[in-house]
Amino acid sequence: MAETVATRVSTGAPALLGGMRHAIELLYLLTRRELKLRYQDTVFGFAWTAAKPLLFGLVVWFALHKTLRVETDVPYHLFLLSALLPWTLFQSSLLFATPQFARNGNLVKKVPFPAAVLPMAIIANNTVHFLLSLPVLVVFLVLAERPPGVEWLAGVPLLLALQLVLMTGLVLMLSAIDVFFRDLEHLIEVMLTLLFYVTPILYPLAAAPSPWQDILKLNPLAGLIEAWRDLLVSNQLPGVDIWPSLALTALALVAGIWVFGRLRPAFADHL
Repeated sequence: MAETVATRVSTGAPALLGGMRHAIELLYLLTRRELKLRYQDTVFGFAWTAAKPLLFGLVVWFALHKTLRVETDVPYHLFLLSALLPWTLFQSSLLFATPQFARNGNLVKKVPFPAAVLPMAIIANNTVHFLLSLPVLVVFLVLAERPPGVEWLAGVPLLLALQLVLMTGLVLMLSAIDVFFRDLEHLIEVMLTLLFYVTPILYPLAAAPSPWQDILKLNPLAGLIEAWRDLLVSNQLPGVDIWPSLALTALALVAGIWVFGRLRPAFADHL
């Protein structure tokens, strides 16, 4: 009996490691493919990565800051752009990753295929675009005499890791449910629009009425976006205010893994 267990462990460990290596290689290949296809045959290519949030930010900056006179402690264009970049990463990941199982049924139905790499490749792709957008923000920061500090070296990887965990949990859950409820793809677009306005992107969380602030903090993105802004604009590392977002992010990851694990065996019957 002991020999049987030992044999299974000795043979199972390499198999597990080999499976993980295969999944990582596949994730890399899918991510590279997405990066090539996203702006294929376009004139400006990866420049659109920064152009989209910049153009949207310009419209919002004019509407809120110049027209409605919204005031913030830091220059409003920096206030806005430092939140739009992580928001765009979140929004694009959920929008494009959720339908991946449903749209790649032939691959997902193959039992040995690690289906989770499909939405994860979308997240990885959007993360690359997010990182490529940061130098644009740096230019604006330098022009405003607010250059990045050494806090970025620890803060950017920390907040990015936290956001990746949050997106992974949500995407695993939503993409699994989407196999059985295809209307979810359209529902997510509506929910993301609502989420945009209840997340402190256009306004600081402190500007919300006091009773609403505690409710808004139930949104894991609220503390995360505020932390991104404090780091990118003011070189402040996350403090205790990030703990609610950290707890909700851990909950989202556990829920996402659980839902994906429960629904994965039934994918083939619904694709």
